[in-house]
Amino acid sequence: MRILFVADDLYPGFGGQARATEGHAAALVARGHQVRAVAGGEPRPTEPPPGVELTRLPSWTLGDAQTRFAHPLFTRLAPLVEWADVVHANTPTALAAAATIVAKQKRRPVVMGIHTQLETSILHAPVLGAGLSRLLTIWYGWLFGAADRLVAPTSFAAESARGFTDKAVQVVSNGIDLSRWPEREPAPAAPGGVRRLAYVGRLSPEKRPHDLLRLMSALPDDYVLTMAGNGPLRRQIEQTIFSAGLLERVRLVGFVTEAEKRRLLYESELFVMPSPVELQSIATLEAMAAGCAVAAFGHASSAVPRLVNEAGAGIVLDPDDIPAQVAGVRALAGDGERLAAAGANARAFVRSHDVGASAQALEAIYRELLSSNEAAASARSAAKLAPAKEAAAEKARP
Repeated sequence: MRILFVADDLYPGFGGQARATEGHAAALVARGHQVRAVAGGEPRPTEPPPGVELTRLPSWTLGDAQTRFAHPLFTRLAPLVEWADVVHANTPTALAAAATIVAKQKRRPVVMGIHTQLETSILHAPVLGAGLSRLLTIWYGWLFGAADRLVAPTSFAAESARGFTDKAVQVVSNGIDLSRWPEREPAPAAPGGVRRLAYVGRLSPEKRPHDLLRLMSALPDDYVLTMAGNGPLRRQIEQTIFSAGLLERVRLVGFVTEAEKRRLLYESELFVMPSPVELQSIATLEAMAAGCAVAAFGHASSAVPRLVNEAGAGIVLDPDDIPAQVAGVRALAGDGERLAAAGANARAFVRSHDVGASAQALEAIYRELLSSNEAAASARSAAKLAPAKEAAAEKARP
């Protein structure tokens, strides 16, 4: 099968959408499919894995935002769509709209991934507020309605799409490559009874990393936090760490390699996720794969609290009640049996999110759409031939 992925930023890309697209593309190549991708140019690009052929288009950003937008050049998209059996778009932008228009012209089925929510977009452009929300609701409704099939990483994400469309949404996990996360014995206790917490993610407003510093300021001195990731808030966070007297207890390590991230998570006891805008959170899945218990801030706009409760993998914290957060973290971290059980539950839960299973689910969707396309093509052909057949039958009558 020939599959074309369409996303504005890939390799390395921005956020969970890029991670999901790259993971699915690699897993589909491993299943024997031909995969191409089209995305915007990146200032510091990385190479796609073997088997994924990448086309880059000119791109731009809004101010200092990390999100990139690719120019939807129809002349560049047309031959790529012509080549494909199926088009899979994962960013609801002008690029996805252009690819969908071309796909409709060439009768190629379109799968649209739901990897965005209004809360994220509004946090990126708070000045536009309610006006932006109304415009995006109309835009998403049109674009999702134009797709032949919608997929979302969680049931939470599927439910959130109901604000834009009444079409059915199939759940297909973003997935992670579990072969890179072998099961290990829990890390030995840190010297002096230190409790090791970890956060992996962007240091940007929509992730609310400052909430972790407020938590750390209220926790006892034997709790330490390692924050991995970069973003526009890094300097502010460094200043807050200094002014709050947290230099000995909060480490900012910036960008980490995959090996460094695995080491960090394997050595941590508790993964903390403050973000209010998560449709799944690959970072949380990876922490679970490492056997970390999870403390999720209980925002109604995030899928992570639901995942944690479903898995029995940790605790959900009241995002507005710091004393309750402290009590919850201390109760979990201070109970060795409960902490170990949460970590084991996390590891068991994430087994159902292997990216290979996600690729298999996508493959089934693609085949079903291609089969429907073939049936529709046969019906169109039969309809075109019907008048000629009737004329021939009429002539043959005595």
